[in-house]
Amino acid sequence: MNVIVIGAGPVGLEAALKLEEDGHSVTVLEKGLAAAGVRSWSHVTLFTPWSMLTTERGRTRIGATLDLSALPSGADFVSHYLAPISTTLNLRAHHQVRSVSRSVQRKGTAIGSTVRVQDPFRLLVDTPHGETVMFADAVIDCSGVLSDPAPAGLGGVDAVGERAARQAGLIHYGPRDCSDLAGKRVLLVGDGASAATVLNQLLTTTPPADVTWVTAHKDGLGFNSDSDDPLPGRRKLFQRTENARSQVTHAPLAWVTEMAPNNGGLSVTLDGRAEPVDVDVVVACTGFRPDLNLHRELQVHACYASEGPMKLAAALLGDSSGDCLAPKASGPELLMNPEPQFFVLGAKSYGRRNDFLLRTGHAQIEEVASLLA
Repeated sequence: MNVIVIGAGPVGLEAALKLEEDGHSVTVLEKGLAAAGVRSWSHVTLFTPWSMLTTERGRTRIGATLDLSALPSGADFVSHYLAPISTTLNLRAHHQVRSVSRSVQRKGTAIGSTVRVQDPFRLLVDTPHGETVMFADAVIDCSGVLSDPAPAGLGGVDAVGERAARQAGLIHYGPRDCSDLAGKRVLLVGDGASAATVLNQLLTTTPPADVTWVTAHKDGLGFNSDSDDPLPGRRKLFQRTENARSQVTHAPLAWVTEMAPNNGGLSVTLDGRAEPVDVDVVVACTGFRPDLNLHRELQVHACYASEGPMKLAAALLGDSSGDCLAPKASGPELLMNPEPQFFVLGAKSYGRRNDFLLRTGHAQIEEVASLLA
């Protein structure tokens, strides 16, 4: 079978390895470099060990000898595992998929029918040499969610002035490297692990940044880590962040409503606060959203809340623990869409949820492989 994998991140590369091993002809299309998403947070030390980030298949393919109990950084993950794997595959870097459709049938044709499988997928792709069209019997979307960060504004939409701040380079999203913000006045928005990572880095720069930390939770972090946490790295991050709270100005139960230019920085208004906060830059760790435009012309049923594929989203609905280690709904049938032989795997399959774990992606790969077999 001719299979195209969209995205050369950790799940996309592992999927290509497995499907290639099963005898399929596999092409990986990546809009940037292999593992571009991981490269964007290469400075971060993960709180999951090598054993949860890699597979025996991948380690065997590249002959890797790793301390499976060690906690690598993003840079380690790329250089010692992901990049070497990418060189063994039919990977086309700087190939951005713009849309996926059927070759002839439109979205409303043969609704929910397996007859659509007789019409190959058609992918419109931007390449270094211009646009081209590629065809496939099956498509695995592992494009992730990092390309669409959630805004910092109240209600999950841009605050007044946020678009202008973004264009001016005064707001950054996700766990970016903040080593260049030493001594700066920083408004940090978010209460998850990414925000905790950024907060700790900001306080260890020389000199430390002057941080105002905006959280939706009254106690700061939106996750908990007890003394018996099976992930020591997560426990350490939690403790360091709890200890650091006294070193920052904490604005609990607050939301950003407006950003306005102010002497090269921003004056940020918070909901319910009388006085705006003057800062040099905003760092928003407010999560990410899946880009659904890629498969807009396919019969993919997305959840109205999480925006993940509906079958999986519905099965996950009852899990509100937020703990990535908690057992999750699984099974090949949950990965099937109304569109036959089109699958969404990895972080994108969880939509806006923040509890996806890479080993879940590894399990998804095995399940899809069984369906394609």
